[in-house]
Amino acid sequence: MDKQDDFDFGTATGAEELQQGQSDATLLKQATINEKVAPELLDYDAPLVASIEAQIEHQEGVIADYRDNPKMELPRLMYSYELKRVRYLLQAYHRTRLSKIEKFILHILEKEEVLMRLSEKEKIYAQDYFMLFGRHQKETILNLMPDGFRDIAKQSAGSVRGDMIPVPDQDKHVFCRVLADRGYVEMNNAGTETAEFSKDDLYVARYDPIQTLLKEGWVHLI
Repeated sequence: MDKQDDFDFGTATGAEELQQGQSDATLLKQATINEKVAPELLDYDAPLVASIEAQIEHQEGVIADYRDNPKMELPRLMYSYELKRVRYLLQAYHRTRLSKIEKFILHILEKEEVLMRLSEKEKIYAQDYFMLFGRHQKETILNLMPDGFRDIAKQSAGSVRGDMIPVPDQDKHVFCRVLADRGYVEMNNAGTETAEFSKDDLYVARYDPIQTLLKEGWVHLI
């Protein structure tokens, strides 16, 4: 049997050039790591999730066909164990994203470009969570505060709106692995600091300058 990441959840189609030849399970594992390490909510990978879900459904059918055949007991067990592993990865991916949605709910709903990163189901969850969160805050805290201090998004009536909204720390330092030679990359807005990104190099850097590289598939977070 091949190593686990290459078991039966086959090679992804339509992936970035740098990801060709990797199984969907491997891509899902890396997508989950990227999501956990990145300070912001990343784009929902709908094609990958749909492919994984289709393969899970197919694998369940294969396992059901093998259940009454004693000669296929070992392959059935192998498929079952791999199926559990991939389901766990998929659940971990969704749990990580939901945790970020809850943490940055006000920021996400206020910024259209961030809201577009959510799947349709995540958008429904975000709206429902915001309604419950807002109601809880009002009933337990805000309604007991003096007038002028009851806004969920700012400290007081004289404050700038949004000073109470948690936002991702784009200056957070992260570890990344370079997937292909990229040349020199600007590491600050002034362009006075650069670093040469070569294949297989490992870097610890502020998230902000590598944000685009991550989105384009030049680096993975670790």
